[in-house]
Amino acid sequence: MSALQLQAFRLAASELGMATAAWLFVQETAADADTDGVAALRDSMGRAWPVLDAVCAGWMAGDRSPQVAADALLPLLDGATRLVLVGYEAAWIDALLEQAPASLRIGLVQVGDPLANWPRMLSNHGGRVEPLSLADFQSWAGPRSVMLTFVYGATASQVFVLPAWLRAAGPDVRLQFRSLVGWRILDAPLEIYPRWLVAADLQTLTELRP
Repeated sequence: MSALQLQAFRLAASELGMATAAWLFVQETAADADTDGVAALRDSMGRAWPVLDAVCAGWMAGDRSPQVAADALLPLLDGATRLVLVGYEAAWIDALLEQAPASLRIGLVQVGDPLANWPRMLSNHGGRVEPLSLADFQSWAGPRSVMLTFVYGATASQVFVLPAWLRAAGPDVRLQFRSLVGWRILDAPLEIYPRWLVAADLQTLTELRP
């Protein structure tokens, strides 16, 4: 594992999201060195990046592409006028934007990785995703508002999410939004300690999909 590899993945994860960056690295590695390359990537970087480790494991088990369709979310957005995103995953947000109604306002709470260049990240979505902060995102609350975060694994009582979710989804916030949704984006389980993530009570969500 070289410092350059770690630096490259660290930057990609900060501006694409850990799962999006992991799939990018795995697919590029597989195209160049197939299964042996993915196994080597997992051995060298998986312990430092548990989401990358899980994606490598999934690829080696036969999963060749991420499941990014937003079909499971659409019923939960029916009638909503505002969607607040806590956490960032470029591939999944792109899929959501393709399927969400044009009338739905979408905002992103800009909190999390200190390396993230939020204006550059939002510019990739053609102005469809609006910037929010921890100080003002509650102005989007209401009976037709939904808050969503990305889930990187789950047990019977817990979900693994980005730390930003614990900062945003307090008991007062839960009462202000129609629903608090977790979008599960990893099919492979986390096999090592989930650093970069936190375990949150499943009850911080009102819905988990798929």
